[in-house]
Amino acid sequence: MQEVLYSISAGGKLTKSNYPQSANCRIFCYNEKMINTRNTIIFLAALSLIIHLVPFLIFGPHPLGYDTGFYRRYVIQPFTSFPNTPVPGFGENALTPRIFLDIIRLFKFTPDIILYGGYLFLFIIQPVALFFFVRQRFGNRSGILAAIFLIASPVQYTAYWYMLFKSAFAIPLILITFLMLERNSHLAVPFGILIAFSHHTTGIIFLLTLAVYLILNHKRRALTAAVLTGTMLAFLYLHSDSLPDYLSAPVAVFMGWKEYALLSLPLFLMALWGVKGFFYDNPRSTAVALFIVAAAFPIFFLPFYERIFIFTDIIIVVASALGFKNLLNNMPRSRLTKIKLIHLVLVILLPLWVLLNLYGRIQNLRPLVSGPDLEELENIRQIVPNNAAILTSTPLAPWVQGWSQNRVVAPGMLHDTHTVQEWVSFSIGSREEKIDFLKNFPKPLYVFLIPSEKEKFLENFKDCFREDAPYLSQYICND
Repeated sequence: MQEVLYSISAGGKLTKSNYPQSANCRIFCYNEKMINTRNTIIFLAALSLIIHLVPFLIFGPHPLGYDTGFYRRYVIQPFTSFPNTPVPGFGENALTPRIFLDIIRLFKFTPDIILYGGYLFLFIIQPVALFFFVRQRFGNRSGILAAIFLIASPVQYTAYWYMLFKSAFAIPLILITFLMLERNSHLAVPFGILIAFSHHTTGIIFLLTLAVYLILNHKRRALTAAVLTGTMLAFLYLHSDSLPDYLSAPVAVFMGWKEYALLSLPLFLMALWGVKGFFYDNPRSTAVALFIVAAAFPIFFLPFYERIFIFTDIIIVVASALGFKNLLNNMPRSRLTKIKLIHLVLVILLPLWVLLNLYGRIQNLRPLVSGPDLEELENIRQIVPNNAAILTSTPLAPWVQGWSQNRVVAPGMLHDTHTVQEWVSFSIGSREEKIDFLKNFPKPLYVFLIPSEKEKFLENFKDCFREDAPYLSQYICND
């Protein structure tokens, strides 16, 4: 339809012209695109919020896993500087996540709202960032599907439950940086540097991916080299001291190959239909570069490969979105009824399988502390003086950290210098040997253990402890 419209000429005057329909569409379709993008963001944010609120609704106020206490310790300590003082498990090399929590803390929320609210926000941002990243290369529908599959991914939910805060903060940054690279934007440089200031493991994956992308994509070699150089310098400044520990192949507390494969099997099957679009149609993309790096770690059992499954899963999610879109597109094109039926079954069965795996994760990954454990953790600050140290078990150490501001000591962590054999010798030692072992620990000294562990720990020298609460006892034998 031809319309007579007014347009602004180069001289800034309004002139009458027959405006072609394509140009008309550029004006009004652009506005419609903006509205659709906004609605997509709202939908993805709401869906992610609902999924990640579920454990709080089912299990109570502290439903997540092992690392929770480390980050809660950072939030409950006095606000003395900006950024605030680092704590064990959340140190100086995680500058930007600490600043993120400090900014939220300025609003005077409770510690739990600051910690969990900020964490939920990061998991809302992740699928939105993936949507824009995938849309840039593979189109709008693929971006929406990839974001939905990321939200529903049982592997990503497992990462969420483990309370991997630094990883959750860095993943949107890595996706945004890749998006800037795909758009040939120099904003990729500061975003890349922010990754180095956020998380050690993500920084390594990002740098390796940039190196691969530098080889794959000659057109953006200058920009990629600039991002790589800036990020590398920032990374070495912050993380050079920890590289030897990383290269010594530490074991990550996450999941192994078998568990990952079982949880991701329906996504793998959908990804089979997306292989062509992922590899052959876009061989020089950042997504392909990330796939090469994220696949190499678990295949060759490289250091910390268990945690790299998080990044492998992101790429499988992208490929599965392309595959699912192809299944949907191929259904009406197929002339054979049997082929249509197979496609229909796959379109229904595979996403349902993903949701069933997610449901299983939510049911099985229960709170590590709840009920009486939480009540006893709340007692710590009321009973233990600020200058005292607390000795606890390794599983309880992050939680004692998260509910106190005391120095916490635990076997094998939090700067403990004793060997495994020394702790074993202590557990079976005589009264005199146990007292001698505790001589080097800071005083005053308290012990925080669940009743069954406390009974075993106090064996042979119960008289050296005064019970102040069911989980808490003070060491009273002087050296």
